[in-house]
Amino acid sequence: MKDSAYSFAAAVDRLIGDLKNEDFHRKIGRGKQLREELFPLSRLALFLKLPGLEVEVEAFENSGLPDGYIRITGFREREFEVQIAYAGYEGEDALRAELLVSQGFAPGAGAIRRSKEEGHIVATMAAVDHDEHIGRMSKAIMNQFRKKASKPYIQGTVLLVAFEEIKFYGRLAWSSLFSAIAEAGGMAGSQFGEIYLFNGATNEIQRAA
Repeated sequence: MKDSAYSFAAAVDRLIGDLKNEDFHRKIGRGKQLREELFPLSRLALFLKLPGLEVEVEAFENSGLPDGYIRITGFREREFEVQIAYAGYEGEDALRAELLVSQGFAPGAGAIRRSKEEGHIVATMAAVDHDEHIGRMSKAIMNQFRKKASKPYIQGTVLLVAFEEIKFYGRLAWSSLFSAIAEAGGMAGSQFGEIYLFNGATNEIQRAA
């Protein structure tokens, strides 16, 4: 799949719109690929698009090549491979996602487990601190960063770490997240030319390194 930034994003949006809700949230299939790879890649391309710049984006879709490739021409010219990591499905998140698909609702916090006797998911709601998601997200993001950073890539490769958290938005949230990432060792000094974080639930993207 290859097109200009605007056309690529529009095509991805159409593909997502054609999915059934339960398919969009599944951990397998086309919905997973759209949510975890193509949608984040399309938003990175839009983020880099400026008047006077043409941005072409390509997704390789499990071909064994990089996850994506972006070529920028105009008053600033460069091109680079994109590696995409999805910071989700760690710990209880996998169970919550599965419950959301099967039942249409899942508590955002509280005890959750799979019943050994019957195999279904049992969840209860609970109150948590307003910023509890920051620590959870920073841990998942750093885990994905370390996995990617342990592998060799060509010079200039850009890393895009995507996640979904509806409670996470705005300057204060990003500042808190970057502080938590810094406390965990940060992302500076890796082989990546640039590192971006993308919240698919709020359509916000920030450069992390």
